[in-house]
Amino acid sequence: MKKKVILVILDGLGDEYIPELNGTPLEYASNETVTLNKMANEGMCGLVNVIAPGIPPSSDTAHFTIFGYDLSKEYTGRGYFEALGANIPINEGEVALRFNLATVEKSNNLLYIRDRRAGRISGKDAEELVRALQKAISERGIPAEVHHTLEHRGVLVIKGEGKLSRCVSDVDPHESNVPVLKAMPFEEISGEELEAAKRTARVINEVTKLSYEVLNDHPVNREREEKGLPKANIILSRGAGIAIKLTTFREKWGMNAAYVAGGPLYKGVAKAVGMKEIYVEGATGTVNTNLKGKIDGVLRAIDAGYDFVFLHIKGTDSLSHDKKSREKAEFILKIDKVLDKLLEIDDVVIAVTGDHSTSSRMGRHIGLPVPIAFYSKSVIRRNGISKFNEVQCAEKGALGVIKGSDIMPMLLDLSNRTMEYGLRPSPKKVIYAGAFGEPLQL
Repeated sequence: MKKKVILVILDGLGDEYIPELNGTPLEYASNETVTLNKMANEGMCGLVNVIAPGIPPSSDTAHFTIFGYDLSKEYTGRGYFEALGANIPINEGEVALRFNLATVEKSNNLLYIRDRRAGRISGKDAEELVRALQKAISERGIPAEVHHTLEHRGVLVIKGEGKLSRCVSDVDPHESNVPVLKAMPFEEISGEELEAAKRTARVINEVTKLSYEVLNDHPVNREREEKGLPKANIILSRGAGIAIKLTTFREKWGMNAAYVAGGPLYKGVAKAVGMKEIYVEGATGTVNTNLKGKIDGVLRAIDAGYDFVFLHIKGTDSLSHDKKSREKAEFILKIDKVLDKLLEIDDVVIAVTGDHSTSSRMGRHIGLPVPIAFYSKSVIRRNGISKFNEVQCAEKGALGVIKGSDIMPMLLDLSNRTMEYGLRPSPKKVIYAGAFGEPLQL
């Protein structure tokens, strides 16, 4: 009998040793977690190098890989996912980039970044600044749109009649106290792709310069300055992505999939591969998200007949980026308290892991592997691990170390959806576990 699948990704779950916690935040929390420890004790555990050992994944490449997609052939670029997740209209062939409202200071004709998130500006201030920039873009006739999404974040969409390309470098250097960069075509491209990248980069650079011109002395920023708050006087774009049609999750894996998420990126990756959203009131993609509502959303999806449900929780990563190690551990405990309902479901396989490790000491993604646990009420294979954390999954995990691209095949096997290697299946119709095609009619 085929089982349903729940994939829980706790963003940035892995970490490094934090002296004041005498371990990672997950190690610290695992002294009190109940549900995660039960999954580890009664299931199979190991570590995951989502991309490759020592390579810090971005969240989009990590999720894309975990869902079973090939980065070298199918990856569209992050900006496209951000646009989809924020319900921003984007046509095939257009390019989208995510951006931060940031604080810069002019010196010797260069713009030096002082705060990449402008004090995590949000709400009406952020919305008003983005509206002002869009008005200026329209008045200049620049083929682009800017949209505010969440907190200090937004999406820039490049339009125009000519061919565009995602093969352009970031304006955002991902560091503070360094100059804003110029968008440039990738060095390895040539011909038509190079011309398309030059066209795309020109528009990005024009919008970047215009954003400083419009926002630096905007009334919102003058008021923020008076209050001692950092000005949000530029947009820093990164992660160009082009809108293309992808193979759906159902076509690839034969499962009807749904997702529960709050952050635009994670919604976007799921939507791009054809998953259906299960809306949850208060699912914000922040630490203050509706955790209980998200679990109820997963249960609704299972009851509605979905074969595969992806649950994303962002707060673990946000706290890591803010270098709040103890708060990250406390948030893991909050997650643990609501996960117990999932363990009550019959005929389901649950995997819980992270998309990457995020150092809460340095505030950035790192290349260390993340822990993973596979659990089902009908016994899979037991490790006997007492605590779900990086160290015990490494020392006692029966799986050892796997790749991110191994997760989907394992979930298919554990849910009785695979067939023996060497048989040639039809990718469209799975009738029984290991049986493909259509019933023979007499």
